[in-house]
Amino acid sequence: MKYQRSSSLFAAAQKVIPGGVNSPVRAFKAVGGDPIFVEKAKGAYLYDVDGNQLIDYINSWGPMILGHAYEPVVNAVVEKAQKGTSFGMPTEIETEIAALAVAMVPNIDKIRFVNSGTEACMSAVRLARGFTGKDKIIKFAGCYHGHSDSFLIQAGSGAVTFGTPNSPGVTEGTAKDTLLATYNDLKNVEAVIAANKNEVACIILEPVAGNMGCIPPAKGF
Repeated sequence: MKYQRSSSLFAAAQKVIPGGVNSPVRAFKAVGGDPIFVEKAKGAYLYDVDGNQLIDYINSWGPMILGHAYEPVVNAVVEKAQKGTSFGMPTEIETEIAALAVAMVPNIDKIRFVNSGTEACMSAVRLARGFTGKDKIIKFAGCYHGHSDSFLIQAGSGAVTFGTPNSPGVTEGTAKDTLLATYNDLKNVEAVIAANKNEVACIILEPVAGNMGCIPPAKGF
């Protein structure tokens, strides 16, 4: 396959966008080569700017579970866009979507819609700290929870993948309050909790560790 136009666009992007991409994982550092620039997508396929057709195994990192440009979704988006794209005020459909999610997921009582996974995780940790009065959180090495400083400690993605207290921009105080445990190792988790007795506000984890190769949880973990 040829990727000349992608390489050219990446060079142009680096002049106006830090690193040439708007999310570290898109830089292809983990796999090598220049990022592939996508022109369009349909169903299970991506079509890049060089005319290559690619099978999409990533699905925009999760949300494209129905495939790209699925006609009922496109029609629904167009219908809503024709009525306005953003209001800064409540809408009836927000309540309808929230009620649907609550009905489908047994352990959800209420939902607050936010702009990103990072914001959701930040809010969850803040609530846990506020409720418990404790500062420390436990995350698992290699698990990814967005770009908040608390989560960029061995996150398995981005500029501080192998982060330590001196990772660029992440303070020692932040790193100190983020405790690392080993995914699928219950005894290790117990040891971390025991070593920080009465100091842990919450444990945050990916149900399936996507940034470590889609590792499922062991039975009982």
